[in-house]
Amino acid sequence: MKTQIKKVLILGSSLLMLSLLTGCDFTDYKTLIQNDNDYYNPSGYKSVCLRVGKVYEDMYPYTIQYIEGEIDPDDAWDKIAANNELNLKLSLYAKEGLFTEELVGHDGDKPLYRYNLTDEGRKYVDWWGGTNFCFGRVVVDKITKVDNQLKGMRMVSFRYHMENVPNWIKNKDIYSLYPNFFDIEAAATGKELARGTHYYNVNDYGELTLKAGKSGSYFL
Repeated sequence: MKTQIKKVLILGSSLLMLSLLTGCDFTDYKTLIQNDNDYYNPSGYKSVCLRVGKVYEDMYPYTIQYIEGEIDPDDAWDKIAANNELNLKLSLYAKEGLFTEELVGHDGDKPLYRYNLTDEGRKYVDWWGGTNFCFGRVVVDKITKVDNQLKGMRMVSFRYHMENVPNWIKNKDIYSLYPNFFDIEAAATGKELARGTHYYNVNDYGELTLKAGKSGSYFL
């Protein structure tokens, strides 16, 4: 048994020396990235969270409002635009059964709707920074590129598909509202593999520490 252990240690040392001398990289990135995603998404149902708006748990049932004025296209946090988007998202998610929708009055000629989470909506809700709906598990299919050009950092690109994808995210009217979630259509519909990138800090010994990954992401 001791002889077998010694042989394993010698083989491991030889591989390490070979990698240092030749610059070869023996890292199994597919397994590494899969493990990273599963670590940050242990349930397999919260790879991605899509923001509905700044409506917190204690604000339900929530009645929409209208804000008058002009939208400032140069203001990324314009309150009027944000309110209009919130009203739209509430109505779209209600159509998918995640909210109830009740007409409770009018503001002039504009209808006022009140929303509350359904049992289905509570399956997916997350309260970080307001109301978010989360879904999915990243499944790595293949590694496409390993880039060491950034000093002290390694960029690994890959293609993936998603498991545990609910029907509500397959609604184009919904996923089109999240342009910052790259490849959301591919991830939501499964028609093609989505693209992902993980960034790792690299120390002097070649050890990798995840800096930015795919799972556990929130999108406005």
